[in-house]
Amino acid sequence: MTVSMEEIEFLDAQAHKNIAIIPLKTPLNYNMDVITLKKGFELGLVNVKECEKSTVNTLVVKNHSVTPLLLIDGEEIIGGDQNRIVNGTILIAPKSEMKIPVNCTEHGRWGYKHEFKNSNFMATSRTRCASISANRSSKSVQSAVWNSIDELEADRGFHSPTQAMSESYENLNADLDEFIGAFKTEKGQTGVVVIVDGEIKGFELLINSDVYSQYHEKILKSYVIDADINDNVFTINMDAAKATIANAIESELVEAKNVGLEKRFEIKSEDGIGTVYTHNDELIHCSFFTGTDETSKKSVDDNPTSARVGL
Repeated sequence: MTVSMEEIEFLDAQAHKNIAIIPLKTPLNYNMDVITLKKGFELGLVNVKECEKSTVNTLVVKNHSVTPLLLIDGEEIIGGDQNRIVNGTILIAPKSEMKIPVNCTEHGRWGYKHEFKNSNFMATSRTRCASISANRSSKSVQSAVWNSIDELEADRGFHSPTQAMSESYENLNADLDEFIGAFKTEKGQTGVVVIVDGEIKGFELLINSDVYSQYHEKILKSYVIDADINDNVFTINMDAAKATIANAIESELVEAKNVGLEKRFEIKSEDGIGTVYTHNDELIHCSFFTGTDETSKKSVDDNPTSARVGL
């Protein structure tokens, strides 16, 4: 990968109830100007629409900006005939239009609601992990997404009339906001490790601190919504977190089919499953999840010299 372990700074851990995070910081060595989907919508520089003949798994995106448009794997776009999530991180060239692969996150609606707009949420960590796994095993990614939303509703005892993922988030918004208030972004932060009940669940790295700050809340909510919240206190082992990231970024990378300007690589690691996206040999996004049945899970309380955190 284009980022080495020596370049990743592990900042002080933060904890609230049975969830902890370790902020990550990487050098400011890639200053490519990009516009995010959120900013693009806000500035009127991005349009998203259904295909001329609407299809579940394809949308048309127009980038009116003079800079590339960065779409992040799993981020949600609501409206149109159904709410969708972006299927993979995509970099769309300036002043261009292209069709992008998406997955439906609202199984029970097929009919125009309003123009597409930015969502405050992204696919849950479990959904994103299931999507990657399904794609690699040549199974239906859409079925994996729908199944994970069904599981989320069952776990939370909530049923959306249209099986809309965003409504499950909104139903738990007060609980989610409690954690967002507890987990602050640090200056220069470009990524995060997420730990639940002493178990590393995954990590995220983004192109720069500005882009990360725009996704900080969405990323954390995507993990919190999948967790069973309690008041457990556990030991954070920084060495285990470093080992998980080292095994991921130093593992074999297999190039996969890209969609836009980005290059896409699959991470093959004994610890989990993930994807790396680059442009001009520089990292633009990396996501990694340990929540697969096939992989071992690294505990963060194996080292008795670790620092104790919690309420």
